[in-house]
Amino acid sequence: MLYSFRILNPSPSDWQRIESCFDTTCFHSAAWADYTRRIGRNTFVAEVFENNMHIGYFVGVKVWMGITMIAAPMDGIGTYSQGLCFFEPVPADKRVAVYQDFAYWLFRDHIASYLQVDDWTLRFDTGNQEWVPYEEVRIPALDMAGIPYTTRATIHLPLTGKTEEQLWAGLHYKSAKYSVNKANKLGLTVKRITDRQDVERFTKVHFEQVTEVCARKGTVPKPSQQRERMQAVCEALFPDRILMLEVHGNDDEGQDQIMATAIWTLDKGECAFWTAASFQRYMRYCPNELMIWTAIKTMAAEGCGDLNFCGMADYKLKYGGHYAYIPHIVFTKYPWFNTIKNKAKTLYFAIRRYRQNRRGKHDFK
Repeated sequence: MLYSFRILNPSPSDWQRIESCFDTTCFHSAAWADYTRRIGRNTFVAEVFENNMHIGYFVGVKVWMGITMIAAPMDGIGTYSQGLCFFEPVPADKRVAVYQDFAYWLFRDHIASYLQVDDWTLRFDTGNQEWVPYEEVRIPALDMAGIPYTTRATIHLPLTGKTEEQLWAGLHYKSAKYSVNKANKLGLTVKRITDRQDVERFTKVHFEQVTEVCARKGTVPKPSQQRERMQAVCEALFPDRILMLEVHGNDDEGQDQIMATAIWTLDKGECAFWTAASFQRYMRYCPNELMIWTAIKTMAAEGCGDLNFCGMADYKLKYGGHYAYIPHIVFTKYPWFNTIKNKAKTLYFAIRRYRQNRRGKHDFK
């Protein structure tokens, strides 16, 4: 093998080096490892060497599901992408070659029998708002290596180097700018949670809103949307790696209400739109558009990286982003396990769609 690896139990100084890599996100951080620890998952970190020279790290989660898995990310815990990070930029084909050697090392040394990776750096960006069918999306570096993969879509909004005026110009008028202006005229205000003592109250309200949104769709909150999980995320990432916003406004009786709430993870490389929700009875006030616009300009002003909207929902396009496709790569020592895992996942989503159809609702995500 050209590349070698060594398991690492990171110290605070190790985490500083990991977070200094050019392509890290919040999901590669010590704060995110603290969150996964809080919910009972073990972060797995390995150093990466090329000809005995330390060039980067791998960050994921180690879990037992009949066989030992290394997942980057692990399903159901709210992590959008993980995997490799390097001290210096590397070409895509080298990144893929490291994954191949990494999987071989895991299997050879009996560390794990299954590796799954969703790598944000290997994404395919359309650069526009034209949808590309999944079967037409190609990741050249993976194709050249003969590695099978699937993709999932998200909305990607570049923030780096953008002024507030440029970001505002990218918003759609009828579906975004109009709503922001309306919310401002109605006197709505956006509050950022900056006091740790407010976190518990914030997550309580947010979970109430998420539960109402899911009920309208005929579903229930996902594991990552449970209040305990959201509380763990906010506590672990507070204050520097998280943006918690709530929209206040007076209702018809003149009483102050929290109409909408949302959570974003923050990082120099990529910010993630983790979750957002609002009460249906206040939708006519347009709190969501004001809240998301406030988050966009706040992240840009604070020098955060580009915004990943973390999933497909058509409404997200009105904020000026474009389609991006993230590859899902699987290496397995036992092909039969991948078949079982995929069938279980298919069954889960079939049940979810059935419940939604009974309510006559469509879940874009």
